[in-house]
Amino acid sequence: MLSISIIDGHHQAQSRNTKNGIRYFQEAYAHLGGAFPQQIEIPLRNPADAKPIGEYTLDVSTFQVGRFKNLELNPFELRLKPAETPRAASKAS
Repeated sequence: MLSISIIDGHHQAQSRNTKNGIRYFQEAYAHLGGAFPQQIEIPLRNPADAKPIGEYTLDVSTFQVGRFKNLELNPFELRLKPAETPRAASKAS
């Protein structure tokens, strides 16, 4: 499962002016299996949507089927859900 980390200092929304208005985003890190995580930007509808510090995975609703029947990420809505910690998973068993 793809793991996404939001660390201290990146838990607040940021904004950027574009020709279409203000764009809000939050910086995070995607763990893609390499030696180092990759910095990414998560689009936000408004600053209040920023996620707190923690570990996340992508929600299944983030995926969509493209025009050519390819599976792709919706680039305008990357929905995150809290990752299950090993302790929480063992309690559920």
